[in-house]
Amino acid sequence: MTERDRRAVVLGGAVAVTAVLVLRLLPWSARSVLAARRALDEQAALLARARADVAGTSLLRDSAAAVTQALVALAPKILSGNMLSEAVADLSDRVSLAASRSQAKVERVDPVTDSVTVGRLRRATLRVALECDVRGLRGVLQALEDGKTVLSVSELRVTAADVASSDMSPEVLRVEFTIFGWFLERGQGVHGKSEAVAS
Repeated sequence: MTERDRRAVVLGGAVAVTAVLVLRLLPWSARSVLAARRALDEQAALLARARADVAGTSLLRDSAAAVTQALVALAPKILSGNMLSEAVADLSDRVSLAASRSQAKVERVDPVTDSVTVGRLRRATLRVALECDVRGLRGVLQALEDGKTVLSVSELRVTAADVASSDMSPEVLRVEFTIFGWFLERGQGVHGKSEAVAS
C-alpha cells in the first residue's frame, strides 16, 4: 500500500467517524440537552408552585382562625343542637319557658317543615298556640325577644276567647304565631340555594 493509499484510508476513516459523530451523536446530544432543560424547567415551576402553596398556608391559617372566632360569636345567637329534631326541641323549650314565666298556657306546639338554609345554617320553625291575657302575651313576646338567641315571630293572630264575658276578670286571648330560629347543622353539605331570612 502506497503512502497515498494510506492517506486516503486514514482520510476516509476520519470522514466516516466525523459523519457518525455529526449524524448520530450530535442530534442525540442535542435531544438529551433539550430534554434535560425541559425537566429542569418543570422542576423549577413545581418548586415555585410549592413555595406559593407554603406561603398561602399562613393566609389559610388566618382565615380558619377568623371563621372559628365568627362561629364562637354566633353560638349564643343560634339554637342548640346540630340536628333539626334537637333544634326544634330547644325552640319548643324556649317557648314553653317564656309562656310559664308570663302565666300563659301553651295549648299546642307543632313543628313546621322548613327547608330554608344559608350555607350550613338551617332554620327550625314551630307553630305555637297559647291562651293568655294581654299582659301574658306581652310577657311571652318580650321574653322571646330579650333572649340571646335570635328568634323571629311571624303570622301573629290574636282572638278573644269569650267576647261576651261581662265580669271584671282579664280577657282571655287565644294566640297563634309562627316562630323560627337558626341552628348550625353539622356533617351535612349545603342544602341547595341560600334564601333570604323572612321575618
